[in-house]
Amino acid sequence: MFDCDGTLIKGDIGEAMFYHQIEHFLLRVSPAQVWTDHPRLEELSNLYESLSDLPPEKAVHDRRFVSLADMMLGWYFDQLSEGKTEKACSDIVRLFAGYSRAEAQDIARVTLRKEIGLPAGSRSLGTLPLPQGIRYIKESVDLLFLLRQRGFDIWVVSGSSQWSVEAVSHRLGVRPDHVIGIDLRENRGFMTGAAKQPVPVLGGKVAALKSRGTTRPLLVVSDSTYDIPLFEYSAGSRILIRSNGEVDFFAAGKMNRDQSWVVIDPPTYLDQNTWPTHP
Repeated sequence: MFDCDGTLIKGDIGEAMFYHQIEHFLLRVSPAQVWTDHPRLEELSNLYESLSDLPPEKAVHDRRFVSLADMMLGWYFDQLSEGKTEKACSDIVRLFAGYSRAEAQDIARVTLRKEIGLPAGSRSLGTLPLPQGIRYIKESVDLLFLLRQRGFDIWVVSGSSQWSVEAVSHRLGVRPDHVIGIDLRENRGFMTGAAKQPVPVLGGKVAALKSRGTTRPLLVVSDSTYDIPLFEYSAGSRILIRSNGEVDFFAAGKMNRDQSWVVIDPPTYLDQNTWPTHP
């Protein structure tokens, strides 16, 4: 069982897709209709409605676009800082209401290709600096390929969107039916703003695995204290990928580092424009 963001890749594919969606004004439904609890709901609605009258390529260069981008990004980051991780992660996925699954999958593939090609660093959206440049993590990729060669059943579970995690996992040969991400309910071929339950964030990852009828994993690979419930669910070994090196995982998570743990510190990142190739 592999986590995705920070484990298979350096970076966050779900957040990258959120940024891409804002940058290109890829919104079919007003964010005010999705985020009905936004503290500046009327202003958010008015900004979207005024910009939606323009072609997307003009909307993103309109002076009002900066305010919209700041309001959307700020709402996401504010919820994360308040510890509302499951809601924040679900909210940015729910913005794909009105899209078909195939359209969302295509946007995910475009986002991943773009991020692989960008130099690692930062960029600005609205007035906020954001990270850029996703890289596959060599040790995780090599381990995944080795486990598959030895007959293991490989799953990927993540708090990013289903289709963004599918894009990352497809490059590693993991089937879509073995990928669990935040997904949306559909109506007449288009996605709604309602997230399917259980949401695979924190303890929800374990609940999502159980809902698929999987057995306890023999090996869990992740980078984050968010995945302590998933680590504890392992029936065997645990591998920590220290891609977030500034955090003392064991101290922060109050975890005992016994013989069931392997720590990769530091991991190795594949170069810009380099895709993993599996046997």
